[in-house]
This record gives sequence, structure tokens and C-alpha cells, in this order.
Amino acid sequence: MNISALFTGIRNTKKQRVGRGIAGSGGKTAGRGTKGQNARSGSGRKVQEWFEGGQTPLYRKQAKKRGFNHKVTKDIAITTDVINHHFKEGETVTAQSIIEHGIVRKLKPGQQIKIIKRSALKTGIKFSEVKLSTSLGE
Repeated sequence: MNISALFTGIRNTKKQRVGRGIAGSGGKTAGRGTKGQNARSGSGRKVQEWFEGGQTPLYRKQAKKRGFNHKVTKDIAITTDVINHHFKEGETVTAQSIIEHGIVRKLKPGQQIKIIKRSALKTGIKFSEVKLSTSLGE
């Protein structure tokens, strides 16, 4: 390995100096076009990305979403695999017992627990205060 191999792929050209007179290749408008806010000095700091040149911005044209919805309609689905893992034979499954076993942290107002059949249940498991899917026989 020689010393020139260390510097391969590194840009070795200087940045072009613009705005050095009309005769120079980057002279007069210096690649900024003619007139306008972006042609002025300091325009890199002045114009934000979201600025639309004085027309009403998009975020102000959008309709406002009014109100706040407290209702939670989605039920928490728990499969029979989870029930078999956490409950013993002959136990009763309620919403409170599911929270105590750590399957669900807590229920929001209006939220219910629904048991969905994925595998066969242990014998003697009973349900109360929970919804059952049609495959379990509601």
C-alpha cells in the first residue's frame, strides 16, 4: 500500500468562488437567477422550507378537526392460547382476573375484552363479564 492509496475518492478540487465580476464564470448573478427573495444576500437564512412565498400556507388551508372523541369502541382481543397459558382448569375468567394475571394493564371506559378461539380450551374454564366470539358459542 502506498501513500496515494489513502487519498483515493477524496475530492481534491476547490469550491468555486462565485460573484467575482461579470467576466468570471460565476459572475454577476452568481447562479442565483434574476431578482426575487432567493437572489438576495442572506437568503439561505431568511427562507424556511415551509414558506410558500406569501400565499396562504397549506397547513392553514386544511380544515380544522373539531372536538375530541373520548369514546373507545375497539375491544381488546385475547386468544384462547393466552387463556390456556395463564388460567388453570376450572377457573372463571373475568375482566378483573385478566388484569390481575397481567394480560391487560387496564381497560379504558367503554372498552371490553373479547375472547377469540384459536385452540381448544382447558376443561372447566368459565367466562363472565367478557365477550366471546361466535366460535366459542356466545
